[in-house]
Amino acid sequence: MTAMRFVTDFLWRSPLGLRINAQDTAGVLMTEDWVKIRGDQLVPRDGVYDLRITAELWETHFFDHIALLVVDHLAGMDIFVDERFAVPPPPLAVHPTALPRPVARAWDDQGQEVTDLVRERDGRYLDTFGRGTYQGVTREHYVEIDLGEGVPSSGPLWLLASGWIHPTDSSLNVAISQGRHTPPQSLRLEVPDGQGGWVVARADLGFPAGKTKTILLDLQGIWRPGAPRLVRLRTNMEIYWDAFAWAPAWPDAELKMQRLSPHTAELRFRGFSVVHAADRSSPELPQYDALEGTAPRWRDLIGYYTRFGDVRELLQAVDDRYVILNAGDELVLHFVAPPPPPAGWRRDFVLIGDGWNKDGDYNTTFSKTVLPLPAHDQLDYTTPPGHLEDDPVYRRHPEDWQRYHTRYITPQHYHRALLPLPERE
Repeated sequence: MTAMRFVTDFLWRSPLGLRINAQDTAGVLMTEDWVKIRGDQLVPRDGVYDLRITAELWETHFFDHIALLVVDHLAGMDIFVDERFAVPPPPLAVHPTALPRPVARAWDDQGQEVTDLVRERDGRYLDTFGRGTYQGVTREHYVEIDLGEGVPSSGPLWLLASGWIHPTDSSLNVAISQGRHTPPQSLRLEVPDGQGGWVVARADLGFPAGKTKTILLDLQGIWRPGAPRLVRLRTNMEIYWDAFAWAPAWPDAELKMQRLSPHTAELRFRGFSVVHAADRSSPELPQYDALEGTAPRWRDLIGYYTRFGDVRELLQAVDDRYVILNAGDELVLHFVAPPPPPAGWRRDFVLIGDGWNKDGDYNTTFSKTVLPLPAHDQLDYTTPPGHLEDDPVYRRHPEDWQRYHTRYITPQHYHRALLPLPERE
């Protein structure tokens, strides 16, 4: 290992208190998140896989469980997980495929050919749809894709779409719902109808769950016999596509999978990374090897957070005993690496996490405090916070607030930094 590099954001599917409009709060439908880590992105050092989870944004994180799935497979194939936010949520599964093939051609909704932009993952993003009044929502637009020759006429088939989303937030969703602006519309997959038009083949597909994600869209049975292998992906959301490819599913492929628990897990304070975006179409990515500073950057949510040190016990099971991270914290995870795969095989990984996050946006429900504590038997997040000792999670595990959650944080340091300097006499 020579350096730590950003792979993707994590635990994106379980936002607490997110306002979807002026009246309603989104319920948490899934607390578990899976993200792929390619084999070239994670190599052992002294027999150990070293992963870091950094809290960079205006959020409090509740990590209940973390594991690393080691997936060994034949070199002539690939594996993916569906890194998509959708309702209902996509299945959490490892999907083996044949080696992906790039699409033949692609056009934006203005008829401009954009094949060169989307044939491979190179950090150049399709961005011809403009900007709207609100972050995350623009005009309705689509990208048209010709898969090309050699696409099988039967059997399971995936469209692999890689990119990122510039999301709305609670305040933006409230503002949108109070006016006449069209709300965000999730992805729709369209195919030619045989009469010169297009018809929706798959609706309500959601969107990529954050930055540098790959989503899997089922193409089996969507075309009429003999129809060209054309599809359109339509939305009004700010989704920036990096690459499209297609691959036949390989459901009976041999996989050798090992689920690893952390050998060590340490919570520590780190500070905030320098954030860089290559251009206005690219996501802002933290640079691990460059710290911007350690002073508070956000108005921290008030409450008890996990003290620094060993937190492995809290991550062993899905049991509402979790590590509570504040902005600027870092979770350092070490996994003992199994022996390498045999010749002719490759190794990839899936990072598995279970938990929640809550942002500090003023319109997010209960956004000023760590309370109320989330739990897996609570599908909504509508009970106002009270005293810590009355919270159901605390009452089930009061010893955790004696041993672990002893770091009380308020935003006073952040507020103090905003005050004008006193005048000198």
